[in-house]
Amino acid sequence: MRLIRILFLLCLLPQVLSAEAEPDGFHPYSEYSATVVRIIDGDTLEVSVDLWPGLIANYSVRVRGIDAPELRRVGCEEERAWAKEAKARAERLYDPGSRVRLENVEYDVFAGRVVADVKRWRSDRWLSFAREMVERDMAVEWTPEMKDVPWCLLVSTRE
Repeated sequence: MRLIRILFLLCLLPQVLSAEAEPDGFHPYSEYSATVVRIIDGDTLEVSVDLWPGLIANYSVRVRGIDAPELRRVGCEEERAWAKEAKARAERLYDPGSRVRLENVEYDVFAGRVVADVKRWRSDRWLSFAREMVERDMAVEWTPEMKDVPWCLLVSTRE
């Protein structure tokens, strides 16, 4: 019976995560605690999210506000090399088992994942995954309205 309840809640989660923020500014999915499972690439990670006491689910999280070079569907080999470097950098900053905070979580209906601001605690403050990757030249600032980033053209400006 408990398994059925958990499966029911997990089936409802995408619908609930895609709900609009309430008019008074309250956003019901504004913050979650999670553990990094693995880094997928320079702008996506898999996390184990603490949804409720005793209820944990794994989700792929696209980091809001950035785009990193792709590991698949690359335009040139330099992009692939940059993507591997970005993934390795993200793995050093957000290693498996590390705790993160997910803020402003939204369900990405087109990709079957969530989009969120991802942060980690470093002794005295929260650090933004997006900001850290942009500052290290491993990603660029990006919004969904923008066109695809021309990584192969950017390689020459990076060197």
